[in-house]
This record gives sequence, C-alpha cells and structure tokens, in this order.
Amino acid sequence: MPALLVAVVMILVALFAAGPIVGRVRDLTESVRTLGSNSNEPIHVRGNDEIAELGAAFEQSRLTIRAQLESLRHREVALRNYIANTTHDVMLPLSVLQGHLVSLQQRIEAGETLGVSAVLPSIEEAQYLGSLLHNLNAMARLESIEGLAHRDSVDLNRLVERVVERHRPIAKRRQIALDSAVPETSISFRGDLTLLEQALGNIIQNAIRYNESNGHVAVVLRGSAEEWSLTVVDDGPGIAKEERERVLQPAFRGNQARTRHPHGMGLGLHIASDVARRHGLNLILRDTDGGGLTVELRHTGQEARRP
Repeated sequence: MPALLVAVVMILVALFAAGPIVGRVRDLTESVRTLGSNSNEPIHVRGNDEIAELGAAFEQSRLTIRAQLESLRHREVALRNYIANTTHDVMLPLSVLQGHLVSLQQRIEAGETLGVSAVLPSIEEAQYLGSLLHNLNAMARLESIEGLAHRDSVDLNRLVERVVERHRPIAKRRQIALDSAVPETSISFRGDLTLLEQALGNIIQNAIRYNESNGHVAVVLRGSAEEWSLTVVDDGPGIAKEERERVLQPAFRGNQARTRHPHGMGLGLHIASDVARRHGLNLILRDTDGGGLTVELRHTGQEARRP
C-alpha cells in the first residue's frame, strides 16, 4: 500500500507538472496550423525553455516564407505588367515599321530607284522599338525590387564614352552633333551598371530625339568620386517649367514631345528619375543658356533631394 500510494502521488505530480507543458505544446501546434490559412498572427510561446525556442524558430520560418511569397507576388505583378505593356505598346511602332517596309517593297517592285533617305524612317522606327523594349524591361526590373539588386564599382568615364558612342550613329542620321567630355582621372561610383546605362541612355536619346536638325547635344562628366555631376545639355525646344515635375512621372509626355513624336510612351525620364533615386542621386531639369534643356545627375555624398 505505501508503494502504491507513492506511485499514485508521483503520477499525480507528473500530470500536474506536465499539464502546462502539454497546454503550451497544443497552443504551439494550433498556431502552426493557422499558417495554412494565411494568418498574420505571430507564433508566440511564453517561457525560456525548448518549447519557446521551437516557437521562435517556427515564427522565423513563417516570416521568411511570408517574405518570399510577397516577393513572388511582386514579381508576378511585374511580369504581368511587362507582358501587357509590351503587347500593347509595341504594336503601334511595329505596325508603323511594317507599313514602311511594305511601302519600300512596293516602290522596289515598281522599279523605283531608292536613296538612303528612303530607309531612314524604317531605321528610326526599329531603333525606337528597341529603345521601347529596353525601357519596358527596365520598368519590369524596377517594379520587381526595392532599392538595387546589384552595387558594383562603376567607371563613370567609361560609361559616358560607351553610351555616347552607342548613340552617335543615331545623332548623325538626324544631323545632330553629339559631343562628350570626361575628366582625366576616372570617377568610380558604386551602383547598378545596367540601370545607370539605361538612365543615361534615355536622357541622351531624348535630347537627340526631340532636338532640331543641326542641333547640338553635349554630355559632360565633372568632379571627383566624392562629389560629381553628369550633365546632358541640348539646344532643342526644352520642357516648359510647369511640366518638368510631371515628365518624371510614368506615361506623362510634354506638349513638345507629343507634337514631335505622338506615339512615345513617356517612360524615359521616369526611369532615369527612379534610377537616380535608388542610387541616392539628384536629378535636376533646368533651362539651357540660349535655349534648350539641361538634365543633370548629381552626386553630393548625401541623400538625394528633389529640386
């Protein structure tokens, strides 16, 4: 009897001691089960023992899975937008290009002698189509992430020279002088090379595209690694002061742009503005002395401020 009594007492003590532990395990189990119902309630177990550590591990896993799912949703939205924009916006310049090519075919079949000027509209439309696809790709990339995916050391001198040379044939066909100047000492800046090239390319392309024949565009890099400015200056029609803030928004185009090129998308300066913001740069639009527009990317070593 004494032994039986002791055994009963021990069982009762064990049940009494294990009751709270079992309850906490059940609470943890229920919290984990709610993960399948997309619950936003955190997993929390009181105490400092192994059960609490297990609950903290489950909570960390929940947060990680939630962040990954959110990232996937952003990427899915960006992909859908990219496909929709590409399908819709590419059709117009593609149709125009097809029209030019059909016209060339008919003129050739009619025995007409064609000069170089006959193919220029087709070349320009093809270049615009390529630029459009590059911008749509940049938009999809920017929409899918916050901040920058890559930060590497970028040689700004080489970047300027490379982008200017890429646009020199376009400027030549439009009879626009394109010049550049960089300092003797290379300036390095940590950033995303692809996005920086896209931003500068958009600014230069706009300066060429909306300029007049026999116009001028200059790309000037000056300063040092601590503080530098990259300026694109043109003597074209410029942008009215009341429109300068709005042209940095997506899909907005100024009056001059709509008049000279009615089927543009208005993505160029918006992408340049977004890329500048992510790199901590100031993007400044101002009048060029004597007429035209000056677009400046400025690095001061401090957080960028909208002018």
